[in-house]
Amino acid sequence: MKFLAIALLAVMPALAEWQWQARDQVREAASEARRARAEALRDVMQARNDARREMYSAQREWRTSVREAHRDVSRELRQAHVEMARELRQAQNEFAREMRNFRDELHRATRNWR
Repeated sequence: MKFLAIALLAVMPALAEWQWQARDQVREAASEARRARAEALRDVMQARNDARREMYSAQREWRTSVREAHRDVSRELRQAHVEMARELRQAQNEFAREMRNFRDELHRATRNWR
């Protein structure tokens, strides 16, 4: 029995040391898991921010292209309106000129007929 007690007394510090080592290993593993989780969360946040930034950039490009298209259409419509007004004035002037010519020819014809 004495030998058993002496053996237990000799082994107890080794068992205690083994338990502390196991606890340290568990703590290190938990700490490593926390670091890995934090890194994964940072990566996810970075990816989310990158995606958001790209989306905002695409929206800005789309708005710019829509604005430019609207400006181009407005400019073309104004130009078409100006050209149409010019052609209408030319047609009115030509019609007035033709009517004056017709009137003058009619006056000449009636003078010659008398």
